Amino acid sequence: MQLGFVLDQSRCIGCHACTVACKSENGVPVGNFRTWVKYTERGEFPEVKRSFAVLRCNQCTHAPCVTICPTGALEKRADGIVDVNPAACIGCKSCMHGCPYDALYINEDKGTAEKCHFCAHRTEQGLAPACAVVCPTEAIIPGDFDDPTSLVSKLKSDGSLKARKLEAGTGPNVVYRDVDEAGIDPLKTIDAGVSLWADRHPGLPHDARAFDAEMAEMEGRATARTTYDVAHPPLWGGKITGYLFFKALAAGVFLAGCIGTPAALATPSSAATIAIPLLGLLFLGLTSVLLVLDLKRPERFLFLLTRPNWNSWLVRGTWFLIGYGAVLSIALLAGVLGATHYGLALRCFGIAGAFASAAYTGWLFGQAKGRVLWMQRGLWLRLATQAVVGGSAVLILGASFLGLEEGVRESLGGVLNLALLVHAVFFLLESNLAPKGREAEYTRVLALIKSGPFSRTHWLGGVLFGTLVPIMLLTLFPGAAFVAGFLSLAGLWIEKDTLVRAGQALPIS
Repeated sequence: MQLGFVLDQSRCIGCHACTVACKSENGVPVGNFRTWVKYTERGEFPEVKRSFAVLRCNQCTHAPCVTICPTGALEKRADGIVDVNPAACIGCKSCMHGCPYDALYINEDKGTAEKCHFCAHRTEQGLAPACAVVCPTEAIIPGDFDDPTSLVSKLKSDGSLKARKLEAGTGPNVVYRDVDEAGIDPLKTIDAGVSLWADRHPGLPHDARAFDAEMAEMEGRATARTTYDVAHPPLWGGKITGYLFFKALAAGVFLAGCIGTPAALATPSSAATIAIPLLGLLFLGLTSVLLVLDLKRPERFLFLLTRPNWNSWLVRGTWFLIGYGAVLSIALLAGVLGATHYGLALRCFGIAGAFASAAYTGWLFGQAKGRVLWMQRGLWLRLATQAVVGGSAVLILGASFLGLEEGVRESLGGVLNLALLVHAVFFLLESNLAPKGREAEYTRVLALIKSGPFSRTHWLGGVLFGTLVPIMLLTLFPGAAFVAGFLSLAGLWIEKDTLVRAGQALPIS
C-alpha cells in the first residue's frame, strides 16, 4: 500500500483552503506550513499568466528524511505514509536537510520536527485528508498508488503526470497534472524581488536570491517569477560552522602529530605526548558542546546512543567521535604516566579514529538530499585534508608551548604545506564534483561562491590569504610558518562557514 496524492493544477484556483484546513486540523503553528501554494508568473503586463502549485511532503518511497534521522523519529509506515514520532525527535534538523522538498519544519514550542502525515488520524478512520475534503474544485485527489483500481493509479497510468525532483532518487508519491514546471522546479523560476500579501522574511539571504535571479536571466534558464511562496530560512548557522571547525582541529592535531612529529612522540617525557591528546580532547569537547547546543531538544542528546538509527551517519559519526575520544584519553593517560612513546597500535587506532571523525560529515552531508552543495563528491576527503591543515597549523602555533625542536617545526611546516596544496586542488576541481543527476542544482549554488555574494570572502579569505599565501610563505620563507599557520586557520574557518551558509542560501522548493 502506498498512499499519495494526484494534484490537478488545472483545477487549482490558488485559494489556500488546503493550507488553512491543514493548519486547523493539525494545529500547525503560525509561520509554519505542511502544505502551501506557490505562485509563479510568466510574461509582462498586461499579458501575464499566473500559475499555482500545491507543495507538500511527497511521502517518498525512499524517504531520505527517514534515512538521515539519527533516532528513528521518522518512519515509513505500512500504508506508505512518512510520519514523525515527536517523543523520539531531538530537534537536530537533519531531516529538514535530508528532504529535497522543504516539507519539514521545527515546531518551536515543542522543539521537534513536524510534517504532513496524510492526516493519518483521519486516514485510519477511513476518512480523506482535510485538505482534500475542503478543496472547492476537487483538485486534491488522495489514494493508494499500489491499488490499480484507485483513481490516483488510473490518472498516473497514462504517463502524463509530473513529479518533483525525480533526480533525487526519492520516489515521490505526489504527482501533478497540468502543472507549470516553474511551480515544481526551482531551477525554472527566479525570485521576483517582491511578494504578494507578505513582507520579505528578514532571515532569508536575499542577496543570494537576487544574484541567482540575475544569473538566471543572463543564462536564459528561467522564464517565470516566484511571486508568492512561504519562507524557509536557513536552519544551521554559526554553531554548525564551529562544530565543523573544531572537529577538524580535534582530528587534525593527532593526524598532523603522527605525521609531522613522530620523533617527539617517541621521545621519553616529551611534552607532545601529553599536549597533543590534551588539545585533541579540548577541541573534541568544544565540538560536542556545539553539536548539543544546536539541538532544539538538547536534553534528548543521549537518544543518539539509546535509540540509534544506524543508517544515519550522524549516529555513526557520534560513535566515531566517542571512539576517537577514548583513544585520545588513553594516549593522554599514557603520557601522564610517563610512557616513553605511543605504541604502534595506539597510533594506528588514533589515526583511524581521527580520520573517521574528520571525514564522516562528508558522508552525512551526502544524505542531505536537500542541500546539493553539501553532496559534492569527495567531500569526505576534502574534510580530512582540512583537518590536517587545521591540526598542523595549531601545532605550529603552539610549538613553543609543546617544546618542539626546530626540526620538528620544519616538519610540521612541510605537512601543512602539503595539506594546503591538496586543499588547493579541491578548489580547482570543485566545479566537477557535482553529485550525479544534480549537476544543474550544484552549478547554481556553486555560482554563489565563485561569483556571487560569497565570492569575496571565498577568494580573498579562503583561497588567497587562507591557502595560496601560506603555501608561498612555507615554500619561500620557512621561518614564517607561524604566520602561515595563523592564516591557514582563518581561511579554514571562512571555508567552513561558506559551505554552511551557501548551501542553504537558495530555495529548494
